Amino acid sequence: MGIALSGLLTVVPRQGRLREQSCLGLVYISFIALVALPLVQAFARVALVTYMPLLLVVLLALPPAFYHYVIAKTSSSLSTRIPWWDLALPLIGGAVCIGYWLLPLPDRETMFISGDLPPGFLPSALALLTFGLIVLWLGVSFAYLVAILRRLTRYRAQLRQLYSDAEERDLRWIDVMMVLLVLIWVTGAGFLADENFADGRLLVAELFLSLIGAGLMVLNIFAPTTQMGPNIAVEETVPDLKYARSALTSAHAAKLATRIEAAMQKDKLYLDPSLSLQKLSQHVGALPNQVSQTLNQEIGASFFDYVARWRIEASKPLIMAGQESVLAVALDVGFNSRSTFYKAFNRETGMTPKSYRAFHQRAA
Repeated sequence: MGIALSGLLTVVPRQGRLREQSCLGLVYISFIALVALPLVQAFARVALVTYMPLLLVVLLALPPAFYHYVIAKTSSSLSTRIPWWDLALPLIGGAVCIGYWLLPLPDRETMFISGDLPPGFLPSALALLTFGLIVLWLGVSFAYLVAILRRLTRYRAQLRQLYSDAEERDLRWIDVMMVLLVLIWVTGAGFLADENFADGRLLVAELFLSLIGAGLMVLNIFAPTTQMGPNIAVEETVPDLKYARSALTSAHAAKLATRIEAAMQKDKLYLDPSLSLQKLSQHVGALPNQVSQTLNQEIGASFFDYVARWRIEASKPLIMAGQESVLAVALDVGFNSRSTFYKAFNRETGMTPKSYRAFHQRAA
């Protein structure tokens, strides 16, 4: 609870835009409501019959809240409005919650404390609706998960067209968060089964709370420190279709490719850790979309891969010399981190820096 409250008060206000703040705030509030359940059971059991229906609304609101947080985080400009279909399930859950609150107190105690179904049409209808909403929630949660993965895939592909430090901006922590959310959803279902069929003997509740704590720690650590590209527009089309109406001729593209190669070979622009497509475009005197088109169609590489290739070539003599650490070499040639350098080096050479040096030393 302390981790959740600290994140709500310190992480949420540090988000850039209103939609990021509101969606992430709703994620934190959902987690707060979930982790508060044991406290209500232990210290305010009389309020349990009022609190339990509210958890249905929280469960239904969590997936769309996190989805729209990712959308806001990966968009350059965005309306603060959320489509009605993303509000439908939480609103239906809210109506069911109100229906539970309208039941007489003895009926609510029978349902939420005794675990039995009282007589009457309304309790039966509410129980059936709750079951249906939970089943629907599982399917909808999976759909949101797929939508987030597709969004991140397009976003990361666009990053590689714009930045040489794309891996510092690609929101990999969201992948970890999604894994934890899936585990939380699965464990939540196990928690309900444990409470109803095993009387809490399987310790699923402890695992459930531990996973929520891990998710909150990921949010608290990474959400306020994410380095973003200022003008990312997620492309829905592949590069060939995107450039279909470009006025860049083959002759002009060939000349531009020569200027780009010269900028790397003579001016060593790749040594700039924050090199972006915009900076390269200004240096060669061309529009960013023309440089991007030349890289993709004439040279055959995204901006990120192209710059990384030059950096790896520059690192090879330093690796062979063996006078500096791998981190020092990575920083010398323009990478921002050791891990990014390792990935790029392995992708270009098929070996780690250490094995590359050992291989060439044996060959010599």
